[in-house]
Amino acid sequence: MNDGIKREPWHIRWYNYNKYSIPVILTLIGTIVFTIFLDFRTGDTNFVSHISAINVLTNKVIGFYLFSIYMISLVQLANSLSFKKKRSPVSLIMFTIMNAIQVLLVYLYVNVFYTEVDLRPEFVITPAGYFSMNVMMVGAAFYILATVFAWFYVDWKYVKIEEE
Repeated sequence: MNDGIKREPWHIRWYNYNKYSIPVILTLIGTIVFTIFLDFRTGDTNFVSHISAINVLTNKVIGFYLFSIYMISLVQLANSLSFKKKRSPVSLIMFTIMNAIQVLLVYLYVNVFYTEVDLRPEFVITPAGYFSMNVMMVGAAFYILATVFAWFYVDWKYVKIEEE
């Protein structure tokens, strides 16, 4: 059934068709990673993560960091969809600034755990604490990748057309 037309491999076709969606896909994965691992208890299942990890700390500002990470991740999902639609430099700058704030918050979140170890010699980071820090770092890595791809696909000649 080969009629002389050379077809590209599936991954090249997929990339060419979806390349402007890659920042959205990476942001969506990062947002899911940030928000899906919340503590819950149901029946015999007791999943401990972020809340259990921060409850043993004396530094209570970490609750603000966790809340901010969650809120920014939801805002960034909307920002990435806006960027995909327009690919304007203004959207890119906003997307980059918000992702930089997100990565800074993740750094501060993780840093609180290690600062607590320095301040209280008897304190040991729990397995839930390590899990929480790893989840946050993986989510931040997806956001960094999304930002890098967004910089590749920005339309620097974007001109807003007024609808009449």
